[in-house]
Amino acid sequence: MNRGQRSIPGEREARIRRMVEPDYEKDGFFCGPPGKSYSQLVFMSTTAGSLWNLQAIQSMCQMEQDKIRSHAQFGNLCQRTEANECCPSWSLGNYIAALYNRSSCLEITQADVSHTLALLRSCAPDYHKGVLVPPCTSPKAERDKHAQCCKVPEKCTRFRAVYQLLHFLVDRDFLSPQTVGYQVPTLKYSLLFLPTMKGASMMGIYLNNLESWDLFDNYTSIAGMDLGLKQTLFQHYLLLDTMYPVMAILAIFLSIFFYLRSIFITFIILMIVFGTLMISYFLYKVAFRFSYFPFVNLTAVVILSSLCANHTFVFINLWNHSKSQNPSAGLLQWVRLTMHHFGYLMLASCLTTGAAFYTSYMSYITPIRCFAIYMGTSVLVNLVFMLTWLPSTVVLYERYLARNCVYKPEDYWNNSGHKSVILAFHHILRRIQNTWCETAKLLFEKVLPCGVIKFRYIWICWFAALGIGGAYISCLNPRLKLPSLEMSSVQVFRLSHPFERYDAEYCNEFMFERLEQGEDLSMPVVIVWGILPVDNGDHFNPMSNGTLVMDAAFTIENPEAQRWLLDFCQKVKNQTFYHSDLEQKPTVCFMEEFHRWMDSRQCSKRDHSFNLCCNHFSFPYSREVFLHCIKMMVTEQNRDEGETRDLGLRFDEKGHLVALVLQFQTIYHYSFNYSKAKHFYDEIGIWIREEMKAAPMGLQNGWFTSKLELYNLQHTVDTESTVVLGLSIAISFVVLLLTTWNVLLSIFSIAAITGTVLVTVGLLVLLEWQLNAVESLFISAAVGLSVDFTVNYCISYHLCPHPDRLSRVAFSLKQMSCATVMGTSALFSAGILMLPATVLAYRKLGIFVMMIKCVSCGFASFFFQSLCCFFGPEKNCGQILWPCAHALKDYSDDPGSSNRTFTCGGNEKQNRLQKGQEPNSASEQYELQPLARKLSDSFDNSTSTSKLSNRPSILSEDIHLQDSRCPGMETHPSFERDRQKLEQTRGHHEALCQCPALQTSSPYKPGSNSGTEAESHRDKLCRDCRCQKGWEHLQSGSAVGDRLLNKSLCSINTDQQKSDYTSENSNVPEAEMYELHRCLYSTGSSFSVQNVSSETSLSDFEPSIKLMESASPCPDHLDVADSCCPTQRGHLNGKRDTLRLDLRETVFDTSASASQQNSGMRKPRLGLGDEDLVVLPNSKPDMPDVWIKRSGIQNSGY
Repeated sequence: MNRGQRSIPGEREARIRRMVEPDYEKDGFFCGPPGKSYSQLVFMSTTAGSLWNLQAIQSMCQMEQDKIRSHAQFGNLCQRTEANECCPSWSLGNYIAALYNRSSCLEITQADVSHTLALLRSCAPDYHKGVLVPPCTSPKAERDKHAQCCKVPEKCTRFRAVYQLLHFLVDRDFLSPQTVGYQVPTLKYSLLFLPTMKGASMMGIYLNNLESWDLFDNYTSIAGMDLGLKQTLFQHYLLLDTMYPVMAILAIFLSIFFYLRSIFITFIILMIVFGTLMISYFLYKVAFRFSYFPFVNLTAVVILSSLCANHTFVFINLWNHSKSQNPSAGLLQWVRLTMHHFGYLMLASCLTTGAAFYTSYMSYITPIRCFAIYMGTSVLVNLVFMLTWLPSTVVLYERYLARNCVYKPEDYWNNSGHKSVILAFHHILRRIQNTWCETAKLLFEKVLPCGVIKFRYIWICWFAALGIGGAYISCLNPRLKLPSLEMSSVQVFRLSHPFERYDAEYCNEFMFERLEQGEDLSMPVVIVWGILPVDNGDHFNPMSNGTLVMDAAFTIENPEAQRWLLDFCQKVKNQTFYHSDLEQKPTVCFMEEFHRWMDSRQCSKRDHSFNLCCNHFSFPYSREVFLHCIKMMVTEQNRDEGETRDLGLRFDEKGHLVALVLQFQTIYHYSFNYSKAKHFYDEIGIWIREEMKAAPMGLQNGWFTSKLELYNLQHTVDTESTVVLGLSIAISFVVLLLTTWNVLLSIFSIAAITGTVLVTVGLLVLLEWQLNAVESLFISAAVGLSVDFTVNYCISYHLCPHPDRLSRVAFSLKQMSCATVMGTSALFSAGILMLPATVLAYRKLGIFVMMIKCVSCGFASFFFQSLCCFFGPEKNCGQILWPCAHALKDYSDDPGSSNRTFTCGGNEKQNRLQKGQEPNSASEQYELQPLARKLSDSFDNSTSTSKLSNRPSILSEDIHLQDSRCPGMETHPSFERDRQKLEQTRGHHEALCQCPALQTSSPYKPGSNSGTEAESHRDKLCRDCRCQKGWEHLQSGSAVGDRLLNKSLCSINTDQQKSDYTSENSNVPEAEMYELHRCLYSTGSSFSVQNVSSETSLSDFEPSIKLMESASPCPDHLDVADSCCPTQRGHLNGKRDTLRLDLRETVFDTSASASQQNSGMRKPRLGLGDEDLVVLPNSKPDMPDVWIKRSGIQNSGY
């Protein structure tokens, strides 16, 4: 090993003297003393033992040779001796070798180690007492200037190695006053200084030899290092680890692609994200004029991608739902139905999310404020893109791409081997896809709604307990605390990284580091007058310092101010926190010093300047004398001492006294610990403020400062995080209330969002996260990331057409659960991919995204929905009403119709009471089978037997839409006359106009369903009337392109039916018969029945008139009054076999021409309560048909 010395023969004493005396810098073993500017390696024992043994010391030397000196670049970087050789390292082994004249540290003996330990043990008490200081190891002339050095034994001052070993190379607990008496003291850590300067030049050595994980052998290991590369390496990894967020974003878009199975739509979503970020950046820079763009703003890419993925999943779900429920409709109808729900959901979700992000603007941390503005703007810009580009993209895909697929015949795929393989692979993928679709349909449409509703008691208790536990952990104990490790720099890598371990652990283990960073040094107090504590710089640019704001009221020339400053000096010295430092003279007593200077000057008749500034004047001095003499004193003292001394006085360019800065030391020591710094700040601050209140007028605006930069950041992070979080939740509640206008739904949503945030923060506390700037940023964004899933369910519940809460819960779960789970899965996979990152910000972002999305999915799907099962608004409950602004949604309270369309494992008490009040009702509720009410799209209107139940399900129910007109609205006189005329006619022809809606399971038993002859007679009359009108309508030629169902039903013996009808009703006047036919006439409706998942679903489509569930807070509804055909229920026949209906024909024509011809009649009839009658043919010709009475106004299902 190169020692960097000249070989000079001589005795041992001369050798030692040459190495340790002051001239060794030029001709000694080492190239000067170790210092902070050199690269440093920290060694520790791999066996958890002490490093003070021969094997460990030689192991450190060997590892340095293998990892550092063997590198090709080391020769160009090392400090060199006069012989042009690399200087030896300042290591424990080299110091022992220098003390005992060994050629290298690998040649030292156990005796050398023992003798060195004995020498250090005898000198350690003087070092820890502060007696052994660097001047004591200097030449005798300088050593004599310090009286304390005389108390140190000569063997401790003769060798500089003693002081440097204790001060630089061993940890502070080694041979400390507590352990100096130990027979074998433990050396936990040892520092090695390399003869290379810190900086970017060490990057090659680090990346090649020190970045690996094999930095250990059988005795020692390199546990930490300080190469001056932390920021340089951070920038290196920042670029290198970008691959992990990119992979996370790709995972999100791959999830979108697999869900949509469309490259075109996925590409457009990617363009939406990119366009949103670019426009937001333009607004950030140009509109808002922010010059500072922090790195944390780039996290908006991942967050925005997740929001777009969730909204895309929701839109596609609603789009497919509209298509499946209305397959015969066109693109315009599908877009209208989808955007009715999606537009409302996007408005509520984006406004709430954006408001939550904007709330973080309240923070005092500049990067968080910039992130709040950029992220909130991105959410609002994304709202515009998603409402315009996404629907247009799906329409283009449906019109031009989805219908242009070229299907090859089977022979084309079988004519070659590779095509057969492709075809087989395609069949396998198709089977997997079908299996997944069937499983997802069963899970999200059957099992999940039933699980939420049936176990709602458990879910509420479980998630409420989680929320309470999260609140206790995150707010009370142990809570999210500030860093407990006293770190001098910001953490950018994981704590296991050698750079972070040095800053967090090892730098405080060596005495020189503690003194270099100010540890154990007294905290100064600086009191300032004449300058106001005002920051007039750019608050969004940390590089902008602003300008000084002077205090116009400041003055110390008047006698009152002079007396107060003289007394203030004595008050400071009398305080318990005052520390008298001989090396740093305080300036707080400058007035006392000025007074002594004036008294020491004798007046002179020859020198007029002495006559003005001499003891002839008494204290306090006049204004002119004070200003003139204070300047003279400053000039004189600086000239005598040869160096400028700061007395605290500040003059402007014109020589005017404009400020006063006084300073003194305190007994408090500088610390990175927040609690210690806060105690210092509070005690000094309270005392200073009390003194300023008693000061004269010109000195009342004084304020103090100290080394409080780190404390200021810690205090801001600790106090404002909770405030910003609470304010975000409050603003989110207000925005939700303004978008839904429902108090209960807003409260439940905020309860779920609050629970999500508290549980997430509690989990972060359990993961031992500490409150740094990055964590504060994530907490401020927690509310914004928790909103979307809950708002999805909230809006879906709000727009549900059913009045009862269980049906609404099932409706929202069926519509939104699949999109919610897909969004959670995409974000979870994205978070997983970011975990291997070296940069701490990337890794913590992945953990945070995973946690908050999973917790949000759980609270939204189970806690929010369970709350709605118990206390959810029914009908218009909790709705904020605006007088005459909108017609409210009103639901029928007719006991003959059941409000419940979903139950799970039995009926509620209300159902049992209702069934007791309706002995003739055949309505039952069955497990896992969503039942149709109002022919809604919320559930499969199935006539098949439930897969998971032994009881049959219900085909349909009576539909009642009641009038809820605003009091200010009047009915047209012609409508009123028609209504009164029909009411008069109803009494005479009630038996002729009763058209029951039969509830049936299929197939029917052969025989009558009515039970009485009178009911059969009425059924025959209504069916004859309906068939007659349908047949006449068919003959009018208005049906274009539609096959009429009533043609097959009524084509036999039409003339006979007409004659029977006329004879049986000959006593009815012709005008009233006309009104009767108007009652039974249906205004253009059609049904499309499809077999979906082995069930027969009933859906409807109304091209002429649609009853939409409004997305406004007060939805508009046109409610139809009671018709002339009162409702009667049919009867179940007791069969459980499946009836498969395939309705190929419509009852009446729905073409545009018919709509135009009959528009004049439909509008007045609509207000009078006309209802459509639909006949569904039975699968067996000898069985009766199914009659369904339904409104002429179609419910959209939303």
